[in-house]
Amino acid sequence: MKIDRVYNEIKSIIMQWAEEDKVRMAQLCSDLVRCKTPDPPGDTRSAMEVVERFMRDESLQYKILGVNDIMPNMVSSVQFSDKGRHLMFNGHLDTMPAGEEPGWSDDPWSGKIADGKVWGRGAGDMKGGVTALMFAYKYVTKLKDYLSGKVSLSLVSDEETGYGRGTGFLFESIPDEMVADAVLTAEPSGVDAVSFASKGYVQFSVRISTPGAIAGYSNDSKSAIRIAADIIRDLDAVGNIEVRLPEVLRAMLDDPEWVSYHTVIRGNGHAEQLAKITTDICTVNGGSLLCVIAPDCEFSASTVIPVGADPYSVYKKVEEIVSRYPEASLYWDGIDSADICSPFTEIAGLIQDTAEELCGKRPVMTPDIAISDCRYWRYRGIPAYWYGPDSFLCSAADEHVSIDEIFHIATTHALTAVKFLLPKSGKRTKREIMCYPPIDNDFEAELKPLPSQHIAYTRHSAKCFSEKELTPVIERGLDELYATLNNEGVTIGAIGMAIYEQKGSELEVITAYPVAPEVKAGNGYDVMELPEVEAAAVTVHRGALKSCGKTWRELGRWMKTQKVKPRGQYREIYVLGGHNPEPLWITELQQPLKQ
Repeated sequence: MKIDRVYNEIKSIIMQWAEEDKVRMAQLCSDLVRCKTPDPPGDTRSAMEVVERFMRDESLQYKILGVNDIMPNMVSSVQFSDKGRHLMFNGHLDTMPAGEEPGWSDDPWSGKIADGKVWGRGAGDMKGGVTALMFAYKYVTKLKDYLSGKVSLSLVSDEETGYGRGTGFLFESIPDEMVADAVLTAEPSGVDAVSFASKGYVQFSVRISTPGAIAGYSNDSKSAIRIAADIIRDLDAVGNIEVRLPEVLRAMLDDPEWVSYHTVIRGNGHAEQLAKITTDICTVNGGSLLCVIAPDCEFSASTVIPVGADPYSVYKKVEEIVSRYPEASLYWDGIDSADICSPFTEIAGLIQDTAEELCGKRPVMTPDIAISDCRYWRYRGIPAYWYGPDSFLCSAADEHVSIDEIFHIATTHALTAVKFLLPKSGKRTKREIMCYPPIDNDFEAELKPLPSQHIAYTRHSAKCFSEKELTPVIERGLDELYATLNNEGVTIGAIGMAIYEQKGSELEVITAYPVAPEVKAGNGYDVMELPEVEAAAVTVHRGALKSCGKTWRELGRWMKTQKVKPRGQYREIYVLGGHNPEPLWITELQQPLKQ
């Protein structure tokens, strides 16, 4: 066939280019590794300078956008002569921190080339993969005479924290340019696997404060550290929350042959973790002196949730556990649902076919544990897949990447893109948003107390309670407040809120974020202590904010059956939203009650 003949011709050209570039691939990866880009703080400017130099040398047009000066993001696109499909390559330049963990045999940022490998933090996650994507993009853009459609490369900051200042920011700034028919990235999957799903997360911090006392006088004060230990023990119960795995994952985990092979490529116990909710304690700080009962302790935790777990169930359980301890305050640092796309799409098969064609071994489709920026496309129903180098030493001492694997990933992604973009190679990809768990629409409500909170806020007004009037006021207020607090250097969590009540002929609207007790009023915002509420009627709304009114009305009818009377104030807590699929958005509605 003509397409096969054209593909074979292109394949020969790309393989020749890649052979000629193999030394350059190693050197580019080394140059990137030598750039210190740990996140936090997430300063990727030095690595982006290396990227820009490569783009200029190859005469490739690009633009830089960023939420701030230290976190640049790059986007480059080439439109081929005919209309067709859009394929996006995506990677990140930030890395996990390095240097304090034992076992390094060299400078973590050495970028040393030795034993056929590039060594240093980020070599595997994911500067080796970024190198491969840059060369793959270079090769595909040189094939204008053969291909149709469009190819793009986005290289971003701030993937490691999950805060969305990289790919998430690009979707906010240039959404039309970020939408694609398929997305390929080179996160460290290992060449034996292609990843099609990732777990989500619920990240939080707990602060415990007690009076403190001289050691031995435990009658005068509880130990903040001991209370922290009790809370950490209780958090084990979060792992008992129901997980409703989608059928495609359940079938894999029920297949002994798949589990056996997955164990070989990922390690013992990895397959079992895919279906579990796990909570890990990440940092602990507390106490002051050896002879003093600790008056303070703070710990951070990350609960990792599989596809099929409800983030709100985790949110409620953590909240319930921490509320048992009056000395403790809970702060939400980040919440994202798990993400998945079908393992049976055309582009998924093309990756597998091409990898097998080049190395003689077909990679298996697998879900993964770690998050990635693939979620921004998967949430929108766009198929997005990882296929990258070995992952065993990622974020560990002596992290490295094989130069042969960089070569293999570069050629695999380039040739996969070619197959996808050849004229008449296929129809535009139909979007399929895979939302799990299935949404239960049964109305449930409860009466519960609301703790006091220290909040940073701004005031607004609206004409009435209608969703059409209220929603844009709240969304704009939260966006502006978030930007203001970031610019002022105030640490804020992931969950915003709105408080509104009738004041005369208008509705007063407060948009707010919980902040640490020490935060004072600043330029463009005020702070206050939101008082404790003895009892409130509480329910959850799932879906877009514009449809909250129906759930509020249901809550009002429920309160009548409970013979409780509302106070004038309404509160909305935005547990999950943003770039997550709208059907999975979670808003907790709180109606304080009269005593």
